[in-house]
Amino acid sequence: MITSTGLPPPRYEPTRGLALWGTDEVQAALEVVRSRSLFRYYGPDLQHRADRFEQDLASTVGTRHAIAVSSGTAALACALVGLGMPAGAEVIIPALTFVGCVNAISWARGVPVIAAVDDTLTLDPTVLDALVTDRTFAVMPVHLGNVAADLDPILAVARRHGLRVLEDCAQAAGVSYRGRRVGAIGYVGSFSFQLEKNITAGEGGALTTDDDGIHDRAVRYQDQGGQFTTSRGQTRGGDSPEPFVGVNLRMTELIAAILQVQLGRLDPMLERLRTVAGHVRAELAGAVPVWRRIPDEAGSGGDVTMLLGTRIKARSVLSALVAAGVPARTPYQGQGVYANAAVRDGRTAWGSEWKRPARCHATEQIAGGAVTIDLGAAMTDDDVSWLVDTVRATLTATGVEATDPATAS
Repeated sequence: MITSTGLPPPRYEPTRGLALWGTDEVQAALEVVRSRSLFRYYGPDLQHRADRFEQDLASTVGTRHAIAVSSGTAALACALVGLGMPAGAEVIIPALTFVGCVNAISWARGVPVIAAVDDTLTLDPTVLDALVTDRTFAVMPVHLGNVAADLDPILAVARRHGLRVLEDCAQAAGVSYRGRRVGAIGYVGSFSFQLEKNITAGEGGALTTDDDGIHDRAVRYQDQGGQFTTSRGQTRGGDSPEPFVGVNLRMTELIAAILQVQLGRLDPMLERLRTVAGHVRAELAGAVPVWRRIPDEAGSGGDVTMLLGTRIKARSVLSALVAAGVPARTPYQGQGVYANAAVRDGRTAWGSEWKRPARCHATEQIAGGAVTIDLGAAMTDDDVSWLVDTVRATLTATGVEATDPATAS
C-alpha cells in the first residue's frame, strides 16, 4: 500500500488512547445515547457521566477539583479566568508550542510573551527573569510530547516574582514530575482530549486545581457565569461575592462517557510506552549523538527524540525514516509559534493587541535539528525491534556520526 504522498504507510499506528479504543468505549457511548440524556445536567435518564469523569480525573491527577470543558484551548482560557488574570496582563509561554496557547491567552484578554526553550524542548528557566515586567501575571510551561518541563527552577522564578504557574498538560496526561502528576504542581493544570492525545474522545478538555477560588471562577465562567445550570435556573458556584457573565464551554455526557473509559487505560499505557522508549534509547545509545533531555525519566510518558544539531541533518534523517515507514517528524517543523502570521503580528479578531515578538534563534536551532519518532500504544515487541534496526540503519546511511555509548546523552 502507498499513501497519497507516494510513501509507504507507517509500520504501526502512532497513536495513544485511540490505538486502544475498543468495545468499552462503544458501550459507554451507547448507554448515553440510549438514555437520551446527552446534556450534563438533566434528561430522561441522566447518567451523570460528566460528574463522574471530573471526579475520576481529579483523583488521577491528585487535585481536589477538575472541570470538564469542550477543548484544551477552552481549558487554558478558563484556567486564566479562574486565576483572575486582568485584561492586558502578560503570560510567558515557550516558543515551541501549539498556537492554542496564544489563542487562549488572547481569549482571556492577555498578552503572550514568548520565551526560548532548552534541550528539553520545553521552557528554558534561565531566560525567565529577563522577561518579567510589571505586567507579567503568569508563566505557562508546556509539557511537550509527554515530557514534563523542568518545573522546579520554573517554580522558583515564579515564586521570586509572585507569578502564577499554569501547566499546559495537553500532551502529557498522566505524566509525572518528581513524584507528582503534572496538572497538580502549579496553581492550575489544563488538559486536551483531542484525537492524538493520551486519552481521547476526539475533542474535549479539562482543568485541575486544588484552589477553591480558582475552581469557583473557572467553573462559573465555562457555564454561562454560573447563571444557568438547569432549566429551572439554578446557579453553580455557591454564594459568590463576584458574579460575572460567562460563556458555554460545557462537556457533554457522551464525550465524558468515552473519556472515563479511556482514563482507566492511561497508567498501563504510559508504563508500556516508557519501557519502549527506554529500550529504544538504550539500544541506540551509541548511534545517536544527543537525545532530548528528559528532566524526569521515570515520570515521562515515553518520548524518543534525537537532537541532530542541524536542520539539514535532521531533514535527511527524517526523510529516510518516513520513507522506511517510521512515523517521525520535526516538532512544529522546527519553528516558533510566532511563525503563525497572526501571532507574529499580534492580530486578534478585535484588532492588534501586541508588538511583534523577537525570534528565538536558539529555539529554532534546537527544534530544527530535532527528529521525534512517535511511539504507538499498540506497538508489538516485533515493532520495537524493527524500529531500533531501522533507525540504526538510517543513521548509518545518512552519515550521522556514532558516539561512545558511555558519553551519549
